[in-house]
Amino acid sequence: MNILYGIQTTGNGHIGKSRVIVRELKRRGHQVRVIFSGDQQGNIPDAEDFEPYRIFKGLTYATENGKINYIKTAPRLDAFSYVRDIMTYNARGTDLVVSDYEPISINIAKRNKIPSLGISHQYVFQHDVPYPPLQVLVRTIMEYFAPADFVVPIHWHHFGFPVLPPIFMPTRISETPGDDRRYVIVYLPYEDARKVLKMLESCPVSYDYYFFTDIRKIQQKDNIILFPKDRQNFLNKLAGSRGAILHAGFLANSEAFDLGKKTLAKPIAGQAEQIANAMAIEQLHFGRQMQELNPREVEEWLQMPDIRPMHYPDTGIRFVDWIEQGIFNTPSLIALCEELWSRIPIPQIFRT
Repeated sequence: MNILYGIQTTGNGHIGKSRVIVRELKRRGHQVRVIFSGDQQGNIPDAEDFEPYRIFKGLTYATENGKINYIKTAPRLDAFSYVRDIMTYNARGTDLVVSDYEPISINIAKRNKIPSLGISHQYVFQHDVPYPPLQVLVRTIMEYFAPADFVVPIHWHHFGFPVLPPIFMPTRISETPGDDRRYVIVYLPYEDARKVLKMLESCPVSYDYYFFTDIRKIQQKDNIILFPKDRQNFLNKLAGSRGAILHAGFLANSEAFDLGKKTLAKPIAGQAEQIANAMAIEQLHFGRQMQELNPREVEEWLQMPDIRPMHYPDTGIRFVDWIEQGIFNTPSLIALCEELWSRIPIPQIFRT
């Protein structure tokens, strides 16, 4: 098949999930062209995996100090370039459009009458899953942001609906030396690093805190060790940790749960998806949430029991199998979901 694949670059989860699927599609001989749009157009890791690709501005939001900055977001909403990119894209010969919550590709499909398939965590909020009750308008916007002909939601639990388990690159963990001290991973890229350090200085001293942030070499201050951002080192350290303090984004928390690590999730203020994710983490007993940087919240979270590893299956590979079958309807998706969830030791709450 000739497939146009749209990827939203706001956050790392869309890129990581799409890399799994695009690689597998290409491995099986499908012709895949990629569109990127969103916040990180100039910072796409291992972009060669997605060639040939084009980068468009698209639609996104700006964050600052852990909150959505609506003043800085407004100038990014360039309606003229958005419409122009849709109207001028040459989609001739395309059999299917797959979109990871990327709106330009979906609208290209609609304009050219091409079947479209959406796969994203955001689509799960069309179902009755944990969600902040006062964010109805945002939920509606999310539903119509990238409205594919058929959508495939993803979450940490099915909540009784046809929802797939998470998709991400395999977590290959390198062997690391034993550590006599207990430690916690900290990765909060949308927070002010100075404020995070101040919080950690007041956290229980019986733990070390491995803080991944924007530095060039490892630094240490008492029981706080600062590491440069590096995905593989992050995963290696995460595997031996007692848990992780993270934003409430989907990818990093999925990797933690896969390894059996509880998380303390701080949602980006005003970001409805992250607020909903933090609610789900608490309801699933995978961890806790905190709204502000608070050492007391950290201390209480550390007293929580460990969680069991989820060991999520190769959902991306089975999703490509499902695409090749070409039957995009609810019964076929339910069959795939039942197969995949049967392999996972998910909490029994909400199970139907």
